[in-house]
Amino acid sequence: MSSADAAQIRPAALDDRARDFLAAVERADGIAPLSEGVLEAAAQGRATTLGAFAHDALVGFAAAAEQGERGAAELAIAPDHRGAGTGGRLADALRAQLGDAEADTWFWSHGDFPAAARLAAERGYARSRELLQLSTPPLAGLALPAVQVPDGVEIRTFRPGDEEGWLRVNNAAFDWHPEQGHQDLAAFTAHTAAPGFEPAGVFFAVRDGAIIGFHETKLTPGEQGAAPLGEVYVVGVDPAVHARGVGRALTLAGMHHMRARGARAVELYVESDNAAARRLYDSLGFDHTVVHVSYEPPRGAADRGPASATSATAAAPGGTPAAGAAGGAPAASANTTGGQ
Repeated sequence: MSSADAAQIRPAALDDRARDFLAAVERADGIAPLSEGVLEAAAQGRATTLGAFAHDALVGFAAAAEQGERGAAELAIAPDHRGAGTGGRLADALRAQLGDAEADTWFWSHGDFPAAARLAAERGYARSRELLQLSTPPLAGLALPAVQVPDGVEIRTFRPGDEEGWLRVNNAAFDWHPEQGHQDLAAFTAHTAAPGFEPAGVFFAVRDGAIIGFHETKLTPGEQGAAPLGEVYVVGVDPAVHARGVGRALTLAGMHHMRARGARAVELYVESDNAAARRLYDSLGFDHTVVHVSYEPPRGAADRGPASATSATAAAPGGTPAAGAAGGAPAASANTTGGQ
């Protein structure tokens, strides 16, 4: 493509063609262009979605959806259609569709690509949050320490009736978190009733009959029969509890469980400024890092009118800004291990 004008921007559903397109971008960039949370919202009709089409071929896809207290926006551009302005036009069209909601919608750069930083800066978006994606080497060769449980604490898996205690610790541990915090009992009840929920993969630290910490694990099946990938999905410890070693014990209990279930490796997401959690994960063998950057919308975004839908360049997380996507990690991919 020699001209950005060749691409037409119009509504596009997350159908098989869009999924095939996103899979191709992921293969090219080595990182998923759209986050699980935004994809789920798009599949359920809860997202704003647009496509860029060149001679009826899908060459770009963008989506924005609410995630907790704010929105996430992300997009992907086909590798051979980058650098011609299509990404920017798609991003600005998405911003125009959001209208007033743009003021509460953050763009992400999955992989911290320089092009995303430039595009964000051009539009007045500020680098505001870094989410680190850490992973272990193959578990088969990783020497996992034994689980050492602090005195007076029991580690056990989920039982019906744990929802209220789980919710209490979650909201206390993540009161600062825009996606994971401030949840309600209905959300937790629905989560534990969902078909894919695995009680054996959720670990609780209990003291004197009360839940003081939790670790929810996740296993994602590998492609074409490959071993699954494990994830430290959420770890939280009640910040009011003083029981050193709880976070470490919970994390290790989950990692041992995932290895027993055949996980080839384990990954997690953690805020870059969570020094205590990062020290813990370093000590447990997490040695590979991908940086995801969140760009805060400019102040007064809702007052300056809709963005142009026909000009600009796009930034996004997930591959490379005008090549990748913008969006956040799954809403539950948060970690805090206070009182480790």
